Amino acid sequence: MILLGLDAGSTAIKCVAFSEEGRQLALAYTEYGTSAGAGNMDADAMFAAAKQVIACCTADDAVDASDIAAIAVTSFGEACVPVDRDGACLSNMLMYTDNRGQLEAKRVLDSLGADRVGEITCTEFAPMYSLPKIIWLMENDSTVRERAYKFLQAADFICYRLSGALTSNYAHACRTAAFDVEARRFSEEILGAAGLDPALMPDPVPCGTVVGTILPDLAAELGLPASMRVVQGSHDQIAAATGAGVLAPGQAVDGTGTVECITPVFDHIIRDREFVGSNFACVPHSVEGLYATYAFNFSGGVLLKWIRDSFASEERRRASELGCSAYKLLDEACPSEISDLLVVPHFLGAGGTPDVVPTAKGSIIGMTMQTGVGEIYRAAMEGLTYEMAYNLEKLAPFGISITDLMATGGGSCSPIWLRIKADIFGAVSGIRSITPLLTAEAGAAGCAMLAGRAIGLYSSLDEAAELFVRRGEPVVPDGSVAERYAEKYEKYKKIRNFALDMYR
Repeated sequence: MILLGLDAGSTAIKCVAFSEEGRQLALAYTEYGTSAGAGNMDADAMFAAAKQVIACCTADDAVDASDIAAIAVTSFGEACVPVDRDGACLSNMLMYTDNRGQLEAKRVLDSLGADRVGEITCTEFAPMYSLPKIIWLMENDSTVRERAYKFLQAADFICYRLSGALTSNYAHACRTAAFDVEARRFSEEILGAAGLDPALMPDPVPCGTVVGTILPDLAAELGLPASMRVVQGSHDQIAAATGAGVLAPGQAVDGTGTVECITPVFDHIIRDREFVGSNFACVPHSVEGLYATYAFNFSGGVLLKWIRDSFASEERRRASELGCSAYKLLDEACPSEISDLLVVPHFLGAGGTPDVVPTAKGSIIGMTMQTGVGEIYRAAMEGLTYEMAYNLEKLAPFGISITDLMATGGGSCSPIWLRIKADIFGAVSGIRSITPLLTAEAGAAGCAMLAGRAIGLYSSLDEAAELFVRRGEPVVPDGSVAERYAEKYEKYKKIRNFALDMYR
């Protein structure tokens, strides 16, 4: 059997075909050709791109299309699109970056209070989520108000167009800020405060649920078997954690791309006000009975890119001559010793966890006339890691501890950054090892694993992980530097919090 994983991002979409043994057979990728920069996206264009990558992937010589058993879908969250009873889009998909819904969010909070909303949704209510956008559309767009049948997030919309089923997986449903996490249903109390009919929301289902078979006309158009099952996957971060084999309490995945996000797994629901108020969410995991949260910093790999572009002209020139990455040369330029600099990585504000201070600024402290780009680069990697360690410190009182960390994304390709992470996390967070993931497409792989379990090919996600998840060599903390890093971390926290207070 062949399993497909469809991973829809905010600017591009990819489809990956896997054998039932977990081997990647083919991959197709395309950008949408429409920008979400203005805060909205053409959902029809997104589905057209989805069809394109599915067709391209399944046409690969390594793929026997007749052997495709199922497809599962993951995507970014929050963004939503209204559809009518015939499935026609009534507006563009409003992204989390769209600034509409701020007054509407305040109205819900004024009605119920932040404590009550957080108790139900295990999420800090904010304009970025679906619900404030839905309220805005219903009150300001007459076409939406008169014809809206359902509001769907990206993965929900793609699953609907593939199968005709109007569903949302539990992890995505949480990104509406209207989902009762414990009851596993959309909250009538919150929707009532918003003035919305609960019937406008799709049916919530567990992550990795078969919601139907591919529509006959679409199967014929794409050359797919009419028996192919369509599976609700999960929110993109949960799908990536699943594809990384992060399936038990004590495990977490550290995804370092433009944004850095650590997704730990735990076995209890958390609705504590301090937890939710720190912008942490409690989200149902792909494994029923487990939960995950997102600890993230917007200035992740993008900070290293800024240093490369702003300070490393010589490294960029040499990289062009040598045909290698400038990041490789910057790694080589890093001092082997712990940096005397301290970098507070809020160069895009503090909009993640555990503090939301959009006006915050980044800082590089301790420079002299002798400071070179290599030391700045190393200090930035240390600062980014201190910031994530601070997140883990804030999670610990709620029974979330991490012993084993999987690393994905660009950051996992840097041996020196893996070493820095292992040493800092080992010194201050109790992590025993950090292991780079060799599986290239964790989100799509997680979807394929969910699809395989959903159709009974695997008895559990653990069984699927044995086939799909490929790990590199673990990096263990160096105890000889633990005391120095622990002291430096205490200094980091003081400077970080002072800087946040200064820019609030």
